[in-house]
This record gives sequence, structure tokens and C-alpha cells, in this order.
Amino acid sequence: MDVVLQATGNYPSTGNRVLLLVVNTALEAEYTVFERTLLPAIHHFGFPYRLIDLAREGADPEPLADAAAIVLAHDGIASALGEALWKEIVTAVRKGCGALSWDGAIHKAEAAVRLFFGIEDTVPAEFDDIRFGDSTHYVSAWQEAGAHYRFLRSVPGTAVTRQTNSFETIAEDGAGRPLAATVRKVFVDEGKRCAFYFSPLLWQRSVFGHAMGLDDLLWRSIVWVARKPFAALLMPPFVTCRIDDVSGSYDHLDYVRVLNEHGWIPNLGLFLEDLDEEDLKAASRLSREGNAEISAHSFDELERCKPDQIYLKHNGEEYEPEELAEHFQRLDSFYAKWDITPSRTVNIHYDELGLNALPYLYKRNQPFTMGLIPFGVAWSANSYSWEPYPYGHQGFNYGPMEPDHRFWNVVAHHLGGYKTPDTHMGVGEFLGSCTVFAGENGHNDISRAVDRGAAALKIGVGSRFFGTLMTHEQRIAVIPPDEWLAIVSGISERLARWPEKPVFESYDRIAAYCKDKRRTRIVSAAASEYRTEIRFELEGVVETGLSVAVFTDESEGCRCEWHAVGPFSGRREQLAKIVL
Repeated sequence: MDVVLQATGNYPSTGNRVLLLVVNTALEAEYTVFERTLLPAIHHFGFPYRLIDLAREGADPEPLADAAAIVLAHDGIASALGEALWKEIVTAVRKGCGALSWDGAIHKAEAAVRLFFGIEDTVPAEFDDIRFGDSTHYVSAWQEAGAHYRFLRSVPGTAVTRQTNSFETIAEDGAGRPLAATVRKVFVDEGKRCAFYFSPLLWQRSVFGHAMGLDDLLWRSIVWVARKPFAALLMPPFVTCRIDDVSGSYDHLDYVRVLNEHGWIPNLGLFLEDLDEEDLKAASRLSREGNAEISAHSFDELERCKPDQIYLKHNGEEYEPEELAEHFQRLDSFYAKWDITPSRTVNIHYDELGLNALPYLYKRNQPFTMGLIPFGVAWSANSYSWEPYPYGHQGFNYGPMEPDHRFWNVVAHHLGGYKTPDTHMGVGEFLGSCTVFAGENGHNDISRAVDRGAAALKIGVGSRFFGTLMTHEQRIAVIPPDEWLAIVSGISERLARWPEKPVFESYDRIAAYCKDKRRTRIVSAAASEYRTEIRFELEGVVETGLSVAVFTDESEGCRCEWHAVGPFSGRREQLAKIVL
């Protein structure tokens, strides 16, 4: 079964360890926001779920107590539950089911519902920012004390003017009003509760959006409230490195050694004609030893070369077949001469890949790209109408590409302000503005480079894509060896503070993993009576292997164990035993 999951599709699962997402399709505007922002997140995080639609009259009631968690999934749900359904939810939580509210309009709900989610007194409000204090709670553990994010537009929500003693605030706005809260104490066999007091409108790109630094709150709140054991097809904490415009610089690629010593396996996009013999010997050795992936970025810098690009002319015109045949013959000869196996993931100058080049790449087993623009588009034409899976975000996406679905794009780093007028797109290239290259800075700012590199990686992993340390070799070239070591080691020290240990992987491995993940889902998940094991069934196509995250409660937080799944096609059932 080779099905590619769609961001807004409905893929219900069965079993006693799925999420029950309570929605109301009669509230068209509110449900549309859920469908466009939070449902794609559920799919991306790999959570098994079912929808409960309050607008479906006569539908068979769901066994609420027989679920991992109940989620009030969008604005207006809390005030539309009805007395009977609300009693069922309370009973289910008392029996161990978790409860999570994403309803920013909870101020409209009955007093009993508000109290259940930590609210004594409230008024409607607008929020402009979110701040984090020194809480060590599991839900906000990825956020550093003092972290502060401003929204592009105000987001409506519920201002809690008096909070119950049973709840603690884990995030607030600049005025000190709670934006997210969790129940303080959970009695034995009772479910956990958590509430966000702002509207899901926050997750629209025009307001704030996904992959901007807050997505960890979404998946960690679900994991925390869910009755355990709980399984999810979550992306492991992969980190990788991408270096563009590689021409050998001043040290014949020796900067890669420093990356290797700290665990990195970089993908190097080469300017083929700019590399001297020592550079190419180094590239060959790195390729053979598995310490770097090698990709043909371009023949040369645009100003000095004819033709200017390998796969598409820089003005967006396609090369004719005979021109491409000559280009790829040059590539074949280059790789053969230097005993280099090119990476399956192509690192392309300006991300410009022509449609006519696709058959040549496929023939050479290079089906993956790491582009920020669609195929057949010049960088100058940059297409913001492109809406790749899961959030329509150019910098964070993975999926098959038009018009040839044999090709998959896999990318996880912001554009930043580099080559684009849109400044609300995160860190971008981590060494940008940190070095003396092109007069970007009066000195090499090591501390700033470490901060930017760590932030870029954290957004990628925290959003459950993957972390990419991305830069151009020209900026590395102006950094003396001792400063480069300080930057790489400084970033590694930051990674060591993460709530999860990062997993260093090559870009090829991550690309293959993303393809398997996108085509696979959990169709059932059920825990045994005494919670000592969980049986989950996967449906899809796995070519290289996946890992299923199985969460259990541990003290005030959660523990994660990864269970490997080998290649299969169709359905596969697996049993995970829980170590208590």
C-alpha cells in the first residue's frame, strides 16, 4: 500500500491508546482553522487519533474512557459540549484518560468546564506575545528561561484573571497573563489535564505559524496528558549539516574534520571547477570513509562559468536534452575519476532544478533534494504559493514533488533574511552576519554564531522535523581554525543541554527516513490491561526502516523508548513491552 498522507486528510485509528479530537464542523470558520493548522500537526507528529464531530447527529457515541486523551480541538468546542458529553469527559479523566484544551474561546464555556481547565475568573482578550519563565515542566522543557516570542498579529484568547490553585502556569504573555497551564497534581489512576488559552489561529503563518519555535508545546502537551503507554510515529531527534558553495577554501576541506570530531556528517555541495587536486583528494577520502556526502552544487560560481548551472539555467530556462546529456557525462567522469559516490540527496546551487534534468538524476539513483523552491523555478521567481507538506512552509517540508512523484524534497532550515525579503522566517544560514565575509560583521562573532547555530537546530528538532546546521563555505573560509573549533564545540555543548540526546545522521539517511514516515501511519494502538505492553499496527510502505516512539510516565515527566520497525509493505503489527 503506497499511500502518501495528506496534511488535511482524515486517517482514523482504533484502539485504547488513540487521541479523541473533539471538533464541530458546524463551526465552519473555527473548524477550518483546525483543519489547516492543528490536524496537519497531528499527522506530522504521527499521533494515532479519531475525530468526534459534535455536528454529527445520531452518531454512535465514542467510548471516551477507552482512549489516550480527549482534545478540545478548536475554538468554540468547550461551550458546545452539552451536559451529557461533559459528564462523560469528566468520568473518562477520572478513569485515567488525559484532557487537553486548544479552545481559545473557553471563556464562553460553563463554569464547570472552565474550572476543570484551571480557570476561576476570565475575560476575552487579545495576545501579542508569549514568554517562558524558569518552569521545568515536561511540556515546556524545550523552552529556555526568558525565551520570548512576538506574534505578527494579535491572537484572540481567554485572559485568566484568577487561576485555580490546582493549575500552574507554564507560559504567559508580556502582561503576565497565563497562556498555557497544566494541572499540578494528578491522583493515582486519574488523567492529566493541560490547557492553551489562546486560539489555534496562532498556528497560521500570518499570525505566528509552525516551525517558528513553539511546536514543541503542541506535541509535548499531547504526550504528557496521554494515558501511557502511548505510541507515536514521531521523528527522532536527527541533526545533520549542509554546506553550500564548497570550493576548498583555505584548508582543503579540513574544517570537515572538526565537524566529524563532534559527530557531524555534512553534505557538501561542490563547485566542481573551483576545487584543486588536494581538495578533490580530500573530498574523495571523506566520501569513501563516510565522513561526508558529496553533491555537485554547480560547475562554478555563476559569474565565471558557461554554462552557469548544472540542472537549470539561472534565468529559469530549461536546458535542452543534449546539453543535459553533456552535463551529466561531465558529472559521471568527475565522480569516476575521483572515486566519489554522489549523495542520493542533491545539493543544488540556488536550489534550481529543471524538469528536464529529472530523468538523468533518477537514472543515477538521486531521488532526493533539499530545495526551498519547487522544480522548474528560478530562485528569482521564488514561489511562495508553493504549499508543501505538512504546513506549506518552504523551509520545513518533506514529500513527493510535482510533476514526478518519484522525487522527494526533504528540507528543515529557515530561509532567514538570506536571498529573500521575508524576515519572519527564523535563523536561516547560521553563520550569516556572524563573520567578516563580505563585510557582514566587523569581526568573527563566535558567541553569535553559536547562538544562531544552536537556535536553528533546536527549532528543527523541537518542531519534530530535524536539525540542520546550514552555511556556505565562504563564511567558514574567513574563520581561523581555533575560532571554527570554538564555534562547533560551542554548538555541541548547547546540544548536550537538550531534553533529548541528538542523533547525528547523514542527509541521505534522513531523506529516506522522511519518505518512509510520510507513507506510514499507526492504524491501531492498544495497551494491555496492566499497561505492561502496547501493541500497535502500522500501515504503509517502509523501505529503509522507522522507529516508533513509545512513551511512559516517569516521575513528573515522560520517558521515551524507540522501537525499530524494519522494511515492509502493507500492514505490520508489533508489540512493545514496557519496562516499569
